[in-house]
Amino acid sequence: MTQLNNEYKDLLNYLVTQEKKKSPSKEPPTKKIEQKTSEIDKLLEDSKIPGYVPPRERVRRIPESKGFDVKRFESMMRSKLIEEHKKSQSYERPYISVSELITCLRQCYYNRMRYPVNLNEMYNFSYLYLIQKIGNHVHSLVQDIYGFSESEKTVVSERYKVKGRVDGIHDSFLFEIKTIDSNKLMNSYVAEHYLQGLIYAYILNIEYEYKIDTITIIYVKRDLRNIIPFDLPVDNKRAESLLSRAPILKSALETYQIPDPFGATNDTCKYCLFKKQCKEDKPKEIMQPFNRKKKNKENKNTKTAFLL
Repeated sequence: MTQLNNEYKDLLNYLVTQEKKKSPSKEPPTKKIEQKTSEIDKLLEDSKIPGYVPPRERVRRIPESKGFDVKRFESMMRSKLIEEHKKSQSYERPYISVSELITCLRQCYYNRMRYPVNLNEMYNFSYLYLIQKIGNHVHSLVQDIYGFSESEKTVVSERYKVKGRVDGIHDSFLFEIKTIDSNKLMNSYVAEHYLQGLIYAYILNIEYEYKIDTITIIYVKRDLRNIIPFDLPVDNKRAESLLSRAPILKSALETYQIPDPFGATNDTCKYCLFKKQCKEDKPKEIMQPFNRKKKNKENKNTKTAFLL
């Protein structure tokens, strides 16, 4: 606001100067300009928002508080995440989870076989705990208010030994509820969320005799300002392709044979804490994404050398 005020005054000074140049012998008409300046100052003063602080005057660092220790709270949330992770690793899981089928199978193998990993590094972003808890509450609210015919339905495929839980079912619609940051929802849905719904729909239709024909992904933005739904068709062939990964992972766990990185992407590799181990364990048929790029570059250089 101060900067804006100064800009107006600079403009008015400029106008006064121009008037002097036009009429050097006459007394410049400054009264009207001064009157306008006063009016503008009053308008600027009246338009100030209570409590407004110009950007340059804002505090650039988090204020220290004796009542609430932010660092301690972040550490406590990280401890909660680690505690929940250890709890999940403490019991046997006879079924493959749906979420495991839409990510890297090798990463899932390392995780299931309890390969050593730095848990503090895995849960470096402690606010994940808050995001998860808020997400759970949003799920419950949407389910309670909207009134699906079935909510939180456990789905088990005995054919593929896969297990998961559906957020909601109503008529021929299967619902997946997701909370998401506003800047991450760019007029489209997240592919993994659709694939997750595909697997559920396929199992329900084939093994439970449902008639699901539409997957609706309900995105609730974390700023809680609006909800964006996407209606998507069921694709049985794609679902079958994803479910075919389940026997591969299950066999690998039973025989202690490290599987190839089925489902791996550049993003999963980029943030994977097992990347060093994965580099040492050479794949049989499917190459890791970070090696595919390297291999393609080598092939290109070889081809160029041959042509020369």
